[in-house]
Amino acid sequence: MPNTQASDGVSTLIKHKWTIALAFIIFLTAATFMYIILPLLDGIIMGLVLAYVARPLKYFIDRRAPRLSPYIATGAIVIPIFLIIGLGIIEIFNYMVWVINNQDYVTGVLINLVGRLDLPEFVRSKTIDIISNFASYILPIIQQLPVGKIGYTLVLFAINILIAVILCFYLLVDGSRLIDKAIDITPHEVNDFSRKFIKHFDGILSALFIGNFYSAIATGLLSLIVFWAFGFTNVLALSALMLIASIVPFLAGWMVVIPLVIYRYIELGSENATVFFIVSLLVVIIPPELLIRPYIINYQSNMHPMLIIIAFIGGGLVGGIAGFFIAPILLGAIVAAYRASAELRAKTAKAAPSYSP
Repeated sequence: MPNTQASDGVSTLIKHKWTIALAFIIFLTAATFMYIILPLLDGIIMGLVLAYVARPLKYFIDRRAPRLSPYIATGAIVIPIFLIIGLGIIEIFNYMVWVINNQDYVTGVLINLVGRLDLPEFVRSKTIDIISNFASYILPIIQQLPVGKIGYTLVLFAINILIAVILCFYLLVDGSRLIDKAIDITPHEVNDFSRKFIKHFDGILSALFIGNFYSAIATGLLSLIVFWAFGFTNVLALSALMLIASIVPFLAGWMVVIPLVIYRYIELGSENATVFFIVSLLVVIIPPELLIRPYIINYQSNMHPMLIIIAFIGGGLVGGIAGFFIAPILLGAIVAAYRASAELRAKTAKAAPSYSP
């Protein structure tokens, strides 16, 4: 009579105990490593996004100077973005410091401005109460923030920017080889699916990030010219806000342009506000939104714009800067997995023999 051995769950666990222990150690090590680098997640995600944005330029330069292409592509993309955003943040910070130090004057100007508007009495009184409460409660809290915490935040922000630039460069240099290595270590059974998934995933992320960032860069540069031409004082800060706002598809610079139109209407009249609105619409809004972004995102990724908007906004609300880009990446992974599976099912159905009665 053959000697049989029980094959229940406990026996299976005992048989593979060292494999399970090794897998647990690897998982624990990976989780610990992820926890350690969590403060640098913004820089890592930003470096990945910048690499996608700079990759088309690198491919173009590869035809003439392949050795210099990663350096030129990184600088050509990173310098305009961080120059506008960096100088804009400095200008916004200086303006915030001035507002905190002159809060009584700012409060008086805002209250006088509300009083000049033709608003119903209850709306005017509520608005004045909001302005007074903001000056009484919020500004003192901001003024009492610990200097050490602010300094730590600024240092961490600078480190994340440095990591983003370095990671962008090395992904441009070794990105394709890294993808090949990732495919090589996948099990043979899912190798075909992995290749199709990476192909779709790469195409979706390219369309999302290249379309949004090229459109945002164009909006930031064009708004810089328009704001300077119309005599705004905080040109760099406004252009930085336009660039950041334009990363979100289809919301673009409306969040910045509309308040500026209202401001010019109050200060300079309806004619000046109308001219500014038309010029901003024709120069800043329409070219990026109707030419650059739709061509790259809609035609190349073939994803519904509403899903993209929800992913960007929802990710930013949940995870900050990193979540702002992680959510579209996860959305792209889901869509890529679906398309890869659909292709494999279609290929299997096509290859299966058909029998006719």
